[in-house]
Amino acid sequence: MFEFLNKNYRHIRARHNISYTQSDTQGNTPLTSVIIPCTGSDYIEEALLSAEFASRFASGIEEIVIVSDQPEQAFGKLPKNTRVTTLDIPFREESYRYKQIYRSRLIKIQAPLQAKGEGILMIDSDLNLLRSPTINMHEGHLYSSFRKGKMIAKLEGADEHAIPAYYKPSIRPYLEDHVNGAYLAATRKTWKRICPLWLTLFQDTWELMNDNQPPTDQLPLSVLLDMLDLRTINLGEWANWPVSKKIGGHAAPIPSEVIGAHGGFPLSEWQKYLQDPTQPLTFKGQDYTRKVRYLTDAEKIQQ
Repeated sequence: MFEFLNKNYRHIRARHNISYTQSDTQGNTPLTSVIIPCTGSDYIEEALLSAEFASRFASGIEEIVIVSDQPEQAFGKLPKNTRVTTLDIPFREESYRYKQIYRSRLIKIQAPLQAKGEGILMIDSDLNLLRSPTINMHEGHLYSSFRKGKMIAKLEGADEHAIPAYYKPSIRPYLEDHVNGAYLAATRKTWKRICPLWLTLFQDTWELMNDNQPPTDQLPLSVLLDMLDLRTINLGEWANWPVSKKIGGHAAPIPSEVIGAHGGFPLSEWQKYLQDPTQPLTFKGQDYTRKVRYLTDAEKIQQ
């Protein structure tokens, strides 16, 4: 109620969710690298499709890097300008219910550091670039899209001793809007600041918390932004357009304004898009993604 009287709140709020249309958000580092994290053989097909879209439609990109726990040969023929980097990532203990999801987050958090370029965009493997993103970056800025919802809600109902102390005085986890981790861009220098702390906070948070929910990388990211005093820039709704939410369940064309199309299944519909971007496509509804992508390890085996 009286947040406006809190100097730290006012400072962070003024550096959060700033439109990219403001001239002071635009720097001198252009986008050079697209990074696609991919964990498990189940996601090779969609990572290759994402790389194919980036190769075709993101003109000017110097490299596309699929960062995975799978060997390069598992990916077969790669799209133009694409390479695979394989990381050796440990599993959680056998009793942990979300071992693969936990492991996938570890790969994602370290993935931007595998780029060779200076301007680095990391996208989820179920996000396809339909147009070339124009992002000219400043140091100390994180460029993304934003979603409604308080990240601190992930800690509701947890035992007090299981909630890391650094969340209580934080600001961004409590705000109504948060950075969407499916589409994140920053300079190499900024990523080198983000990734080590992000990894530490992720591991600390989900070692303390129980495994009654999938471990999210966005909760520790939100508090990290406070700690590093980063400026977060909103690239707008077309950067990360939720396909299933917008047109899932009925046939419709993808709007021509879309830059990044997120979460459209089945993948066969995207093959139709590659043949004709203007034709209507039929994707599954928005409940599908959570059903198939946030399963416990035991539930995945039953599928």
